[in-house]
Amino acid sequence: MSDSALDLCRRAYKLYGRGDFDALLELFAADVVVYVAPPNFESGTYNGRDSYRRLIERWGASWSTMVIEPVSLTAAGDWVLARVDYRGCPVNSEIEVRQQSWELSLWRGGACHKYEVYWDPEDGRRAFAEVERTAAVSPEVGGGLRPSSSSQP
Repeated sequence: MSDSALDLCRRAYKLYGRGDFDALLELFAADVVVYVAPPNFESGTYNGRDSYRRLIERWGASWSTMVIEPVSLTAAGDWVLARVDYRGCPVNSEIEVRQQSWELSLWRGGACHKYEVYWDPEDGRRAFAEVERTAAVSPEVGGGLRPSSSSQP
């Protein structure tokens, strides 16, 4: 039996949090498309696993400490919608930075094929709503909504 999109997504966040990028990237399709929305300094579209690896290594090198905690995970067909809290200290600083993001990931065949990160709350909510609407009306996307047991209102 294959893992669900929620299980795979949870595993990805755990691996990222441990800094195990090799194992993390095994969960991503070779042709994954990663989108980081503005206003992040790394905003842009990253095509392929190698491009995503360079992004997370560059971003991770900016922090002396970083904790990534999914606050909620909700399945919408093959998509997982995650609200995520980031907190950490930049290199050469003791000032803690906190940021929430809205992250969408598309899981098919045991791999993530699309991953989107939104830093602006309205952009994130709008992206979530569009995925939920599409999943609710398009059986080919995976059918209706199924909140996970770890979802929070």
